[in-house]
Amino acid sequence: MSKLKSLIYQKSSKLNDSEIRIIQFVLNNAKLCKNLSLSELASKLYVSKSAIFRLCKHLGLSGYSELKFYLNEVSIEQEQAANYDNSKNNFDSDLAKETENLSKYFKSLDLDKFYTELSNANNIYIYSTGWLQQILSNYLSHELLLFGISSIVLPAALSELKMVGKIAEKGDLLFIISYTGDNREINDELSKFELVNNKFRYVSFTDLKQSKLASLSDYNFYYPTVKFTNNDNSVSFILAYSLVDLLINKFGIWVDKQHKKNDEQIKQLDN
Repeated sequence: MSKLKSLIYQKSSKLNDSEIRIIQFVLNNAKLCKNLSLSELASKLYVSKSAIFRLCKHLGLSGYSELKFYLNEVSIEQEQAANYDNSKNNFDSDLAKETENLSKYFKSLDLDKFYTELSNANNIYIYSTGWLQQILSNYLSHELLLFGISSIVLPAALSELKMVGKIAEKGDLLFIISYTGDNREINDELSKFELVNNKFRYVSFTDLKQSKLASLSDYNFYYPTVKFTNNDNSVSFILAYSLVDLLINKFGIWVDKQHKKNDEQIKQLDN
C-alpha cells in the first residue's frame, strides 16, 4: 500500500463528502493529477484551491506539493499493476501484504472510548447487508459473548433495521457490517434515525473504500478484502474476521486493566 493510501486509510473518518470525492478522483487519475498545478486541479474539479489545501492538511500533509509527490508513487503502482500478468494468482502475497496493513491500521486506533461504550451498552444489535456479512455478524456476536456481552443479530432485512430505530434506548450500540458501505436504503434509514432517535451509537465495518456509512457512524472500522485471482471479482473476507479478533483481543486486555484500576481504587479507599 502506498504512503498516500495509508494516510487516507487512517484519516478517512475525518474527511467530509467533498474531500472524499476529491481524493477518489486524484487516486483514480494519479498519472494525470501528478502533473497538474493546484489551480489546474481545482478548476478540473470545480472546487476552490483552499478546499484542496484543507484536504492535504486533514491527511497530515504539508501541502499540495507533498500530495503530488505521493501521487507519483500511486501512479507508478498503477502502471505496474496495468503491466502485470492478470492470469497470475497472487492471492498469498496480497493476503500477507494486506494483513500487515491491517495490523498497522489497528495499532493506530485509540479504542478507549469505544470500549467504554461497548462495556456500558444495555443492548447491542448487529445488522448485516448480505449473507457473507451475516456469517461475520454471528462470529462477532459469539466473540462478544466470550466476555459476557450478549447481542442481537438481526436478519438482513430493512424492516428489522427500522424496528431497531423505534425501540433503541440511550447508550445502545448498533453494529452495521457492510461490504462497500454504500447501500442507499440502509444509509437513508440511518439518516432518518438521526432525526427521530439519536439515542444510540453506530459502529460500521466496511472495506477500505470511502463510504456514506462510515460518515454516518460514530465508530468506523475498516477491513481489507483480497481478490482470489487478479482477473476475478470474487474476494476473501478473511481479514474481516482478523479485525474482529484484534478488537476482541484488545478488549480483553482493556477489561483487565479496568479491573486492576478498580482494585487499586478500592485499596486506596480502604487505606
